[in-house]
Amino acid sequence: MITVSYRLSIEEIKHRELYILLEFSHQCMKHHLRYYLCGGTLLGAIRHQGFIPWDDDIDVMMPRPDYEKFIKLYNSDLTGKFSLLSSSLGNFTRPFCKMMDNDTVVISYYKNSNTGLWIDILPVDGLPDDLHLVKKIYDENAKYRSILKLTDCRLGMGKNVFRKWGKYILKPVANLYGTKRCLQHIEKNIMLYPYEQMNYVGVVTNGLYGIGERMQKENFENSVSVQFEGYSFPAPSCWDSYLHGIYGDYWQLPPLEKRNTHEMKVYQIKD
Repeated sequence: MITVSYRLSIEEIKHRELYILLEFSHQCMKHHLRYYLCGGTLLGAIRHQGFIPWDDDIDVMMPRPDYEKFIKLYNSDLTGKFSLLSSSLGNFTRPFCKMMDNDTVVISYYKNSNTGLWIDILPVDGLPDDLHLVKKIYDENAKYRSILKLTDCRLGMGKNVFRKWGKYILKPVANLYGTKRCLQHIEKNIMLYPYEQMNYVGVVTNGLYGIGERMQKENFENSVSVQFEGYSFPAPSCWDSYLHGIYGDYWQLPPLEKRNTHEMKVYQIKD
């Protein structure tokens, strides 16, 4: 049974996540692995030089070859303060991995499973030249990710009545279909277009923005340095077109009602 000492504030959460990111960056430099800030973390670096004020997570992306090497190396190099969650390690049911702070525990409003505070590490895979095929891949993966989310959802919790009570019907169906089968379908899509052989790449297995995720591999791999919370981190040289692809006019701040954090409580584990 986990004993907690106190609840972390939003600023303490960000500080701990930055601490995880710095350790992740250290491991990547040590082993000559490529990674780049992505999603809201990259947007925060460009627009705010740090966290988006109302955001509370960190996302990075890695070329598939580097991503697989990182997972294989974690056992020997991560200290006891950190853990890695990955489907290939048998301790996670999502098509990406999380580097987790073992000194914290997160209680989520919508999920049954509780972990430590984390950063998301997203693999970047190859994509075909044909945009119709790209759209098909993202649409199919989105369907299977929806099933995966249902398998871990908390019954009776949701942003509206339909989501709250619909889970009582949909979750048993999702569990019957199974997480293993969903992951197999998602992984089958990426195997068709090996990273090394493609002209285009993107976050495919957990790509939330569809074809807007796609980047020319040459521009993606050519990194530039950006500032995030007082530290320098790598970003793809095509960061402007990438951010436009997933957010549109990313310099325009969203309306107040859409400036949401993740609904979770984070606690320091008592020594």
